[in-house]
Amino acid sequence: MTGLLLAVALVLPAGLIEDLYSHRLLFDDSGRPVIPVGMMQGRDRVVVEGERGLIVTVGEGAPVDVPPGTSLVVERSSGRPAKLRALWIIETLEGAARATRRNVAARWQSRGLHVDLLDVGGVYGVKGTVVDNRATLMVIPRVGDRLDEATAQVLAGHGARESPLEWLDALPSVELRAAGQRGPTVRIAGNGGSHVLVRDVEHSVGYPEHGFVDRPLRGEVVVAPDKDGKLAVVNLVDEDALVAGVLPSEMFATAPLEALKAQAVTARGELFAKIGRRHFADPHQVCSEQHCQVYKGVSAEHPRARQAADETRGELAFVGERLLESVYSACCGGHTEAADVVWDRPSQSALTGRADVPYADPMSRPSLALGIERSALAVLGKHDRQAPVIPLDVRSDAAVEALLVAPRQATWCGRSSFNQKGDAYRWTRRFMRTELDAAFADLGVGTVTRIAVDERGPGGRLRALRVEGSKATARVLRELPVRRRLGNLRSGLFVVDEERDGAGGLVAVTLRGAGFGHGAGMCQQGAIGMAEAGADYRTILRHYYVGAAVKQVF
Repeated sequence: MTGLLLAVALVLPAGLIEDLYSHRLLFDDSGRPVIPVGMMQGRDRVVVEGERGLIVTVGEGAPVDVPPGTSLVVERSSGRPAKLRALWIIETLEGAARATRRNVAARWQSRGLHVDLLDVGGVYGVKGTVVDNRATLMVIPRVGDRLDEATAQVLAGHGARESPLEWLDALPSVELRAAGQRGPTVRIAGNGGSHVLVRDVEHSVGYPEHGFVDRPLRGEVVVAPDKDGKLAVVNLVDEDALVAGVLPSEMFATAPLEALKAQAVTARGELFAKIGRRHFADPHQVCSEQHCQVYKGVSAEHPRARQAADETRGELAFVGERLLESVYSACCGGHTEAADVVWDRPSQSALTGRADVPYADPMSRPSLALGIERSALAVLGKHDRQAPVIPLDVRSDAAVEALLVAPRQATWCGRSSFNQKGDAYRWTRRFMRTELDAAFADLGVGTVTRIAVDERGPGGRLRALRVEGSKATARVLRELPVRRRLGNLRSGLFVVDEERDGAGGLVAVTLRGAGFGHGAGMCQQGAIGMAEAGADYRTILRHYYVGAAVKQVF
């Protein structure tokens, strides 16, 4: 599979599995994009109902009516897993850099690494606008969960970082039983366009709120084989309904309308930027979890979210002619982060990390004296020499300390009326040494004697955490792996305070941090703060995505 994206008509039954795994952009008969959203996988049995009944198609068989009040049970009789390749991504080329891919591959070859090239994403036209999110992945074989020492040294010597990838080489299959028939797939639609209720959908995997819930869904539901030869539930939903359904899960539905509209454009942009770029071994374009965008179906919809989606219908943000990957997080804590710090991808001019304050861009502050040019001073939108200093670059511990002690009113996200309680803006976590030993036990460092941020991005998030122990020293790269090891920390933006005994032994550490989430792109609380101060959605987007412009695409 090449991963290259093409615009095609909505899937036909005969090629349903191939279409779901091909990661092509799908359209309905009216030309509106239809997105396959992964709701859950790994099931042996799926139960579906319809308030007004269901229309069920098993394989290529004739449609069958299931009356209201009757449960449709889909069961797996047998299955064959997909053939997968385990790979490491060591470099990603996007945009004009893709033209150099052969030279880049040769350069890695000269360093002793034979790389394969995988083209992912695609280029497609929607009503006269070309959307291009293609990338070339430089990959090497992956054996186990860690690189061998020699390869790790080569990557470290050239500032490269590895990230794991599963690549699909051959499709999985299943035999299903449903409505008295057998087949490889089941397509389910509500009578008269009504909702389809899927029972016991697993959600929030890996988070404290993990559980199972019934999900009413718009559009069509497909039960198809997942990569392990078990059952996956996929919702084929039109883009408008998906964006409206995502908004209440990603931002308070009672937030100012202009903030919701900014969120609608970013959610739509994130959706289209991900098509063909994620879930290479899954039968869907995006998932319904935090990994992509939280989607809860009809139960999460809200009239104001629908209004925001309608008033920005078909709008996407671009930098030049290239689609912006409009990532966002809950609260940046006063400074956003560069995307290449958070993920293994090239740096992007629109996502470089910036102070979440009025006039954060030095080019827009010519009146500031030279002595304070490197800081953004903001109190109620007015610069003042006595105002708190918010560093424009937060790569040092001292700069993080300055950010942590700045008052809430100095930043857009701190001003948000929705951000005055809880620990999204500032937080503290304490870990006993024994807890650290458990968190990093697999690294082979022995008893932990110190943890320290080895390197930071411009927004202060860690690039690497150094873990020193009685047996060895190790590094954990990027903020998300560190956050997960330490009980899902709020963010990777923190300083470390140590507690030691009389003999100098480590007793505990306290992490003092800022923000909630990865911090790249739009700060949702900051968008609310800006909207409450009178900014419209286009102004909000320009603040968080440098050089971005909003265009109506469809």
